[in-house]
Amino acid sequence: MYVGELLKSLDRVSTGVPGLDNLIGGGFIPGRVYLIIGPPGSGKTTFGIQFLIEGAKKDEKGLFISLLEHPKIITQDMLRYNFGLLTHLQSKRILFYDMGESIFGAGRRFTWSEIFERILRIIETEDVKRVVIDSFTSLEYSVLDPEHKRMALGRFIRKLHEMGITCLVLAEMMSSETYTEDYYLTDGVIVLHHFMRNYQMVRALQVLKMHGVAHDSNLKKLRFTEEGLRVYPEAPF
Repeated sequence: MYVGELLKSLDRVSTGVPGLDNLIGGGFIPGRVYLIIGPPGSGKTTFGIQFLIEGAKKDEKGLFISLLEHPKIITQDMLRYNFGLLTHLQSKRILFYDMGESIFGAGRRFTWSEIFERILRIIETEDVKRVVIDSFTSLEYSVLDPEHKRMALGRFIRKLHEMGITCLVLAEMMSSETYTEDYYLTDGVIVLHHFMRNYQMVRALQVLKMHGVAHDSNLKKLRFTEEGLRVYPEAPF
């Protein structure tokens, strides 16, 4: 009864980021949940939009759930790239959902389980294949039960697996030495780095973890282009 599910591990969902698929065996395994983490300005949102754009090109409906920033601001920022984002929004192959307003404007605090249940209802209603969630970091200190995140997140990820949703969870890097529940429970972790070297900004991508896929965990050069993020096979310096 599990043969069909097992064979899914042979399929791949393109990340939409040129150069990255080659590092992870052709792309993401469909129906898995991946963490995209990095400091502010490292390209997490751009990564998420590229992932949805790639799906839209293949007529796969995608959903961007924002827990903090207004979708209008995200859309305006993404217009700097040659994504054709507005066309995909107009055709409703890509949808934005502003969940931040309902959470922070509700006048009360929620539990992790309540938040994850809301997200699942949105995903089920929209009937999508690709989902980007940006981000749980904004909720870490505002939920009623921060100590219950691991259990609630585990149930949430298991449900996404059952639904066959390929999901990216974007998160801020709090510390390079601190690993949150997201690191352990998601199926893969991709870290976006930026740092100064010889008075110049250096950007890099690192595939820290990728279940079921042979991958290179060394730092790779990352650049912003007019087409969005692009990964190169060589080291960043």
